[in-house]
Amino acid sequence: MGWSETLILACYAVQFYIRITFITYRHNTVELRHLRYFIAVAEAEGFARAADRLHVTQPALSRQVRELEEELQVKLLHRSKRGVTVTAAGRAFLDDAHRLLLDLERANLRARGIQSGKLGTLTIGLTDPFSWHRAVTESIRTFRRANPDVALSVIVMNSRDQLVALREGRLSGGFLLSRPADERNFEAIKVLADRIMVAVSKTSRFARQRPNCLADFAGETFFWFPRGVNPVYYDDIIRACRRGKLEANIFEGGLNDTANLSLVAAGLGCTFVPSEARRRKPQNVVLLPVEDLNVELTMEFVWRAENCSPALGNFIKVLEANT
Repeated sequence: MGWSETLILACYAVQFYIRITFITYRHNTVELRHLRYFIAVAEAEGFARAADRLHVTQPALSRQVRELEEELQVKLLHRSKRGVTVTAAGRAFLDDAHRLLLDLERANLRARGIQSGKLGTLTIGLTDPFSWHRAVTESIRTFRRANPDVALSVIVMNSRDQLVALREGRLSGGFLLSRPADERNFEAIKVLADRIMVAVSKTSRFARQRPNCLADFAGETFFWFPRGVNPVYYDDIIRACRRGKLEANIFEGGLNDTANLSLVAAGLGCTFVPSEARRRKPQNVVLLPVEDLNVELTMEFVWRAENCSPALGNFIKVLEANT
């Protein structure tokens, strides 16, 4: 169970404990059956009718209510030959007993809901290039339909920041790119793989005469994110450029594809993007496949191995069914 679900259950437990403390004494002999028996007698206005409803003997019922009064040191019922009436103290206790049992039932339903994954919280990280991809949006939509009472939120952040947030428990899971192979504290499901392309402005000479290989871009300006944003992805691109004998001016542009595509749209240079960017690129940007740009970008859904959140488990089941 995740820390957020544990916190919710703890809050419910504290709330219930505060409400029940006033009837729990040093010997801890007041039990829920005492409350139920008293409520039955008070509402039936007699032991005989209450005993019939509860399917217990009248002497046993009378004894249980007497034990409750002795423990509380309060006279709850006035007994006479004409029957039973509830005292003023008993009427006040009856209202609180009803609320206590109702709170307990609600706490029980909430706990069951969290245990089944139908309640709780789920915070999902999305990476910029694929935040609108069908594999992501369909999984979220399917999960939401099946679990409408889970508090679901999504946050767009780069893969490096998602890994940090996962370690710190700020994310339940995340769709991220090019995870380091030595990360052993996570579980993952491969969601998709995409080919890398070169994005150029429509006014560029490359849009009119398509290049055959990376070397054809010699001398061009490329905008790329800093290596710290995603070292694995960054190094894959740089190695591909070296293999293709591409000598280019590579400058740090934006922190994600959206920012770098804006620079390309302004006619300032080129950038590398997954082919998925064709769905959200600026209209004056063209994506070009390049034969020797053999880089595959992998997106996984990743979560901490020790995270046993039932809501997260339900989301993972949706992903497994769709991939």
